[in-house]
This record gives sequence, structure tokens and C-alpha cells, in this order.
Amino acid sequence: MIRVLLADDHAVVLEGLVAMIGRQPDMEVVAEADNGLDAVELWRTHRPDVLLVDLRMPGLDGTGVITEIRRVDVGARIIVLTTFDTHEEIYRAVKAGAAGYLLKDARRGEVLEAVRRVHAGHYRLPAELASKLALRLHDESLTEREQD
Repeated sequence: MIRVLLADDHAVVLEGLVAMIGRQPDMEVVAEADNGLDAVELWRTHRPDVLLVDLRMPGLDGTGVITEIRRVDVGARIIVLTTFDTHEEIYRAVKAGAAGYLLKDARRGEVLEAVRRVHAGHYRLPAELASKLALRLHDESLTEREQD
């Protein structure tokens, strides 16, 4: 069983994810958090296989959650599930240690596949988001003058 921790401050999103994951024979939700501080504490308590986390939450944002968890366990497998898709947000999450990044308009199968792939030690970043990340990384290598 893939043990999953969910962290999102929107109740309807949490309920939908719990129902979706609960129907999978190889997955179970071990805990739910509606803020970043609780997400970190629940991760410490339950040590899930995969964390699905939103970027914008009260208490501690998703990137902060990733940073705190990865400080304790560099092998933690974390997927961002959010509505925010700017190249800077993707970059910050991946740099903090996210192994996956999905938008909330992703199809059910895509989310479930991401959980399975990240659990297996792979990365999951849809092509359009990978392109945005590549642009951000390219910008980093340019001088300030070149960026102007």
C-alpha cells in the first residue's frame, strides 16, 4: 500500500482526493492537513510514502512544508498539487525537493499515476510545466544585463 498524506486548505479538494485515493486498491490516505504546520507535524507522526501538498496554505506555505520535511528526511517523496503555475513557483518547489508538480485541473488518472511514479522514485512534471521550469533555469544562467 502507498500511504498518502494530503495537505490542502480547501475542504472540497481534500474530500475529493480522499475519495479518489480511497478507491485505489494500492493506496490509502493516512492523514489530512488543512494548513502547512499541521502537514509537517502529521508527516512526522505518520511518515507517509507520498505527500500531496498545495502551495498556498495558512501557517506555512507548501514550499516551506517541503523544506521542513526534507530537512528531516531528504528522501521524502512530495508532489505539489496546486493552481499556481508560474515558472518561479515551479522552480521554488522543485528546488525545495518536490518530486512532482501538478495543477489541480489534472485528470484523476494523472494524479494517481504521479503518486505511483513518485512513490517508485521517479519525478513527475507535465511537459508544459517542465517547459516553464526550463525557462526559469535558463533565466538563471543569464546575467542581469542579458535578461534586460
